Amino acid sequence: MKEHGVSPEVINELIRFLSPNVNRNLRQQALDYVIGLSASDHFDVIFQANDFLLGRSLCRLICEGSIDDTDVLPAIINATATEVVCAKYVTDNTELVQRCIEYSRDCNDRYSLNAAKLLTNLSLHFPDSLYDALVKDWEDFIPDAIRRLNDSMSREAANYLGYVLVNLTSIANVRCLLCEKYVRQILPLVDWNTRPRTCLIAIDILRNMCFENSKLSVRSGTLKRFAYTTSIENIKQATAKGASKPIILFGIFIFR
Repeated sequence: MKEHGVSPEVINELIRFLSPNVNRNLRQQALDYVIGLSASDHFDVIFQANDFLLGRSLCRLICEGSIDDTDVLPAIINATATEVVCAKYVTDNTELVQRCIEYSRDCNDRYSLNAAKLLTNLSLHFPDSLYDALVKDWEDFIPDAIRRLNDSMSREAANYLGYVLVNLTSIANVRCLLCEKYVRQILPLVDWNTRPRTCLIAIDILRNMCFENSKLSVRSGTLKRFAYTTSIENIKQATAKGASKPIILFGIFIFR
């Protein structure tokens, strides 16, 4: 019986060729097939079939550094995008998570972007678990992520680290830390004219920070005034182009 168009026999044969001991060219052909297959709507089912037989093989290849010139991370990104069971399996693979953190932390030219995308997926489903891993292997993740977002020369990977930070603001301790130390570094990111995508990331972070009543300095008026002077022109420009988030953020600051 076929499993969503791919028979178990094909999957089993495929996995045989994903071994680090297999001829490099044969392994490459198998990897290319998996990466193509990962774009299908049912790849998450294939990924976790037979007690994660395929998922386990892919994770092992990455952890053992046996992926040659092919980035296998897109296949795992696709499997974890919406399927919480797959995301849980990958999150529990501490060695793989550590490898992705290292790629992102060290700005690995080949893998940093997809590593950040995978961390984004995992932080969406299991923010507490990923935060614990980040604290262990990338102690300065929060200031580093904010610094990279502020860097005008930063790459796309920086935005995905920003999405990780957005997801981590579901954690009260993270919100408190941001409110205590990083408000003034985040507010300048609300610049729709220069980098609209980064602007929306900053808005999401600031919006979530507003739920931390005990720490946010809106009561004293400091943040309110700073938000006003930093954002008023950007809000006008963004709303003129049809963006709703900036004006919503402004309303949160002014009317809380």
